[in-house]
Amino acid sequence: MVRMENFCKIADLRKKGLNNSQIARRMKVDVKTVRKYLKMDVENYSDYKRNNTMRKSIMDEYDEYILKTLLEFPEISSAQIYDWLREAHLDFKPSYASVRQRIAFLRKNRDIPKKKFRLYEAVQELPFGQQAQVDMGIITLAKKAGGYVKIYIFAMVLSASRKKFICFQTKPFDSVDFKYAHEAAFQYFGGRPIEIVYDQDRVMCVSENNGDIIYTENFQAFKEYAGFSIRLCRSYDPESKGQIESVVKYAKYNFLKNRIFESIDLLNEQGLAWLERTGNGLIHNTTKKVPNDVFQEEREYLVPVAAMPQKAKQLQAYTVRKDHVVNYHSNRYAVPLGTYSPGKQVYLVEDGEMLKISDLNGNLIIAHPLCRDKGKLIAISHPERDLSSNTKELQEEVLALLGGTQEAELYLIKLKEAFPRYVKDQLFALKKAATKFEKKIVCKVLSYCVEHSLFSATLFKDALEYHKVPEFVSAAISAILPVQYAKITAQQRDITEYINLEGGPKF
Repeated sequence: MVRMENFCKIADLRKKGLNNSQIARRMKVDVKTVRKYLKMDVENYSDYKRNNTMRKSIMDEYDEYILKTLLEFPEISSAQIYDWLREAHLDFKPSYASVRQRIAFLRKNRDIPKKKFRLYEAVQELPFGQQAQVDMGIITLAKKAGGYVKIYIFAMVLSASRKKFICFQTKPFDSVDFKYAHEAAFQYFGGRPIEIVYDQDRVMCVSENNGDIIYTENFQAFKEYAGFSIRLCRSYDPESKGQIESVVKYAKYNFLKNRIFESIDLLNEQGLAWLERTGNGLIHNTTKKVPNDVFQEEREYLVPVAAMPQKAKQLQAYTVRKDHVVNYHSNRYAVPLGTYSPGKQVYLVEDGEMLKISDLNGNLIIAHPLCRDKGKLIAISHPERDLSSNTKELQEEVLALLGGTQEAELYLIKLKEAFPRYVKDQLFALKKAATKFEKKIVCKVLSYCVEHSLFSATLFKDALEYHKVPEFVSAAISAILPVQYAKITAQQRDITEYINLEGGPKF
């Protein structure tokens, strides 16, 4: 139904000479609607509007049930009420859209908000050294070299003085990183509080277990060593640690946002400088005091904590798949061909921005740039040529096989110039060919190839086959004869005997 002003507008457009289709396009309504209202005068339109307003809705009979449900369960969703209506009334026909609209209408007219608003009240300030709060966050920064990187944030704040600590890393915090971040915070503050408030995060908590919290092994050991007590917020209840929520937000939008990432070490240095300059150096909005000034008094109440003795990190073995890749953090890292064997395992160690893959004896197999994405294949360039031998070592080995002379050095230089992209393949082929022949043959063939500019492993091999020395061939044949026949020689006759026998030509 159109409003009165639009009804009048349709009539005016007709008076200006527009046809039904033109009016429909101008008013953005269906042409049938235009035709219907053009047949009405003002009195007919008023009667039509009144009759439609008083028309009974298909949802009217369900209002009582819906209101009763909303009053009993204010947070219930429209989808659930729709399902309950279909369950309670087998002949229920209204659509979900009709139910949703009616529920929205009843909530508005009966003042039944969906969300129960939580009531807050100010709490007394805690004594010095009593409590700290911890939380983590994440933000994406642009890199100076191009692209983007995710930065993971650890933050701790002392509840009394509001003294803050932050640190960053480019990978998600695990239980070991979480422990190191605590040690860095305690070192920054010069001690620890009696109690620390946390979310129930997986890096520290395995299970809520109905209040009997089960911690991860690393965090449990650190908690017992440092000696602080823990208070965990209930799941999905961030309001119970509002101080640290504000700190994480403050670090994100006052310090990190729009900052260009160069390196994680530089970012951590800049973060500590920002704390002294701004985070802890300006007046706090709630306490109206400078955190650094108040901390001078609170530090006397903190408990000193020495760094936890380092424990050798247990390396985890990863299985090499038959397609010569190792799965790590949802990515596939390629290893050289020939590494795989059934049950083959390797160690993976992160070293800065590199991932090093070594065998179980600690020998390095290959290193890849660490990938922060997921589902990627980090391949090897030309894996068929990525063999264990180093090119320089291989060149020295081939040079020795060729006699180690200046002529041999010249040949290898020319070989590199002829095959710059396939140097390693050429060296392997030369090595394989040269080991099958005597050194004097190899040296002879080398001179021949240099003289005739045959700078190719394939041509060198062909030349070796061509220049086989006859006496070596004879020696090889005699070696397979029985011993009793080895010294037998064939009788030699004078050619005239054959001429006389055959009645040779007369001279």
